Amino acid sequence: MAERESGIGAGASHTSGPLARSMHSEPEHGPFAFSQDYEQRLRQLIRSPEQLAKAGYVVRQLSPTELERKKRCASCSKVLKARDKIQDTTQAPSFARRDSSQSQHPRTSSRNFTTDASARRSDTRKDGGQNAAGQDVLPEPDKAMNARCTFHPGKVAYRKWTCCDGHIMAKPCTKRENHSPRAYGRGELEENWKFFATPAPLPPGRRKSAVVIDCEMGNAASGESELIRVSVVDFFTREVLLDKLVSPRVQMAHYNTRYSGITRQMMENARRRRTCLDGREAAREAIWRFVGPETIVVGHGAQSDLTSLRWIHTLVIDTLMVEMNRRRAEREMAEAEKAMQAEDNGEPDSDDGGAALEAGDDNEPKPASQAEGGLSLKALALDRLNRVIQVRGQGHDSVEDAIATRDLLCWQVSHYTLLAD
Repeated sequence: MAERESGIGAGASHTSGPLARSMHSEPEHGPFAFSQDYEQRLRQLIRSPEQLAKAGYVVRQLSPTELERKKRCASCSKVLKARDKIQDTTQAPSFARRDSSQSQHPRTSSRNFTTDASARRSDTRKDGGQNAAGQDVLPEPDKAMNARCTFHPGKVAYRKWTCCDGHIMAKPCTKRENHSPRAYGRGELEENWKFFATPAPLPPGRRKSAVVIDCEMGNAASGESELIRVSVVDFFTREVLLDKLVSPRVQMAHYNTRYSGITRQMMENARRRRTCLDGREAAREAIWRFVGPETIVVGHGAQSDLTSLRWIHTLVIDTLMVEMNRRRAEREMAEAEKAMQAEDNGEPDSDDGGAALEAGDDNEPKPASQAEGGLSLKALALDRLNRVIQVRGQGHDSVEDAIATRDLLCWQVSHYTLLAD
């Protein structure tokens, strides 16, 4: 039995909550013994590197052009695009590592903007200036201005922005027409976006045939998505192989608690107790203890998971892609069957004059995307497994999501005819 140490407190137990409640009301896809026949069926669902790349997976090191597209604005942290107007700033700050003495938020201006929200609201003029207290105030936003850059120039304290006294989720209080490109250190982009392929095969007995992965991410001060929790489940046995918080090596803006279920306090507790992994490198190493180049990695829209790990692995089954492929194939089959029936009945081709289109038919089947519901893991778990996951207000549980992804794939294998592209 693989060692599993979560360091997540209450989240370490996965026999309560929505998952446990559903276990008594659904046909369970429980653990089963490995078989070469089943493994071969799984391998038929592996997408090619070209297909994975098209879906957003990284299958090779990023090119200089791709690295250029990773650059962000120093003020709003959005990725800069070619169509954006850029404000040339030679002083755009670089975000330091967590243990640096530099500020975690970029300095957007040398002006001392007031943190008194009421004073700013009452004293703000169209052209800006100072209020009665002698504090600089922002000019009234020009509604005609196409503001590409919107941000909070302050910091978050007690879940409020110091610049406008707004809630942490409040809309940005400052607007600019142009972006301010962040200044990157030499080799900084290359270092941050360096990917690592799964290393040499593991000794016999250590490698798992197939695993399921799910990660949780927070937001770094730089605007990048940052790995904060990783969970891996053995596909055949359903055993939780790994479930750990991951302490980022960069300054964090927030931990996206609403969705990740991880709070800053939870991370600080895990660091103090030394129960978390130190950065994405340690997370990769923990995964590679039982994942080799021939291991099948399963995920639901796992592009972001592997990207957060900076991990290149090409034996991937994406349950989202499996579902999309099935819906596309069934739609094409339905259209072909409809065309054949029309031809057998001597009906005119719908392209000549568009008469069939104009006539309309309320009984026409809806496209699969409308008739079959959503493609999210939450929607598919409810539809296919009769299981409620990702309950609003409770945050996500990456172990619960990994098990749901595993069970969804079991359902897909047992219900779908494997469709070739």
